[in-house]
Amino acid sequence: MDEESDGMKYVCYYTVHAEGDMGRMEMQSTGFEKGCLQVAASLKLPSKPKLLWVHGWGMSSSVWRHLAAMLPEFEHRYVSYADASTVAELLAAVRRPFEDEPEGEWHAIGWSMGGMLLLELLTEWREASDIGLNKAWEQDQGQEQVRKQRQEQVQVHEQKQEKELESHREQEQMLEPMEEQEQNQVQNQVHEQERKQERKQERKQVQEQVQVQEQVQVQVQEQKQEHERGIGRTGCMGDYVVAVRPPVVRSVILTGTTLRFIDDTGQAGWPDRVVRRMRRRLAQAAPADTLRAFAECIPAAAERASAESCRWLLEHTAALGKDITPAGLDAGLAYLQEADLERAWARLTDAPDGPRLYWLHGADDSVCPLAAQQRAQAACGHRNAARFVVLPHAGHAPFAAQTAQWLHHIRMWCSASSKGSLFDDFQMEQGGEA
Repeated sequence: MDEESDGMKYVCYYTVHAEGDMGRMEMQSTGFEKGCLQVAASLKLPSKPKLLWVHGWGMSSSVWRHLAAMLPEFEHRYVSYADASTVAELLAAVRRPFEDEPEGEWHAIGWSMGGMLLLELLTEWREASDIGLNKAWEQDQGQEQVRKQRQEQVQVHEQKQEKELESHREQEQMLEPMEEQEQNQVQNQVHEQERKQERKQERKQVQEQVQVQEQVQVQVQEQKQEHERGIGRTGCMGDYVVAVRPPVVRSVILTGTTLRFIDDTGQAGWPDRVVRRMRRRLAQAAPADTLRAFAECIPAAAERASAESCRWLLEHTAALGKDITPAGLDAGLAYLQEADLERAWARLTDAPDGPRLYWLHGADDSVCPLAAQQRAQAACGHRNAARFVVLPHAGHAPFAAQTAQWLHHIRMWCSASSKGSLFDDFQMEQGGEA
């Protein structure tokens, strides 16, 4: 029914409930409110961009929760290494959220080993994209070759038909002076010969078609083998990539990461002997001690005096190893020993259609020293050059002690990436370029 109130028309909806022999009418909601809800539901409002958080070795996704709560403009997704026990499974854990939700706009943040795994994934997608383009070109070339072969077959068939018709005309001329019986005999012989010729021609056409199909199959197989031989290793993963349509990743923010963790000089990473010792201690069933010793390296000297940093470290030290098995911890250390992403980095930063790359680094990081970022800057390409920012006095987890400043960088960069802003004009209010 309709009701008038304050000059506005409302439509009221009623629900009838049977109660014995009596009926009861009850107002459910005003049509104005329900109509608004229906209109809102019918409108396809733009979804928020998704932000994937990828944590580092030994940590868990709990390190991100308080940060994600401060970024309501995103839909947050997290990586879990809980089921990973090999290097390939660590990478699969990072890939899984993108595969589960391939549509929509993505941003990603990678910390420490998580940043390295993100770079591995971006390189995998880049190679897959290149292979897809090559396959499309080769398929076009193969189809063109098949078309030419078919045209040649048609031309040959037409020429043969023309010759056969000419031969028939000559035979008819020869048959004219003959008597009818002889003519019939000759005609029967001619017809029989024609049928034999037609059957022979049909068999030949079938053989030619089979040969063409076999040639195409051989070409496809050779192309596949050539691709497999040409596919290099992405970092140290060594997994062959598959040509797939990658998700839309607008930007990737790297923080406290490196292109190569091992550096026997200790200037840009850790010596290999240190990582080998960590793996031995893990094998001796002492993961808690190994994780605790690693956690003590995360804060910088200045951060150890910060109450906020100490609270963060105390809270998340208790969660160390909760999101990964001992086998996964060992796989992560094995990956850190072998990974070298410098060539992959040069390629990614020279791909103009790739995601925008932003590298935040603590000036006093003792896990991935500042020299690691400087080496990445030296190896950076030009067509998709990354931006580098150093946060003064920050350690390996700059988001823990300098949360507000770190979040400011994240907001500004993701916003500029989504809008397609000119990155040469991108100015940060805090921090500076390395």
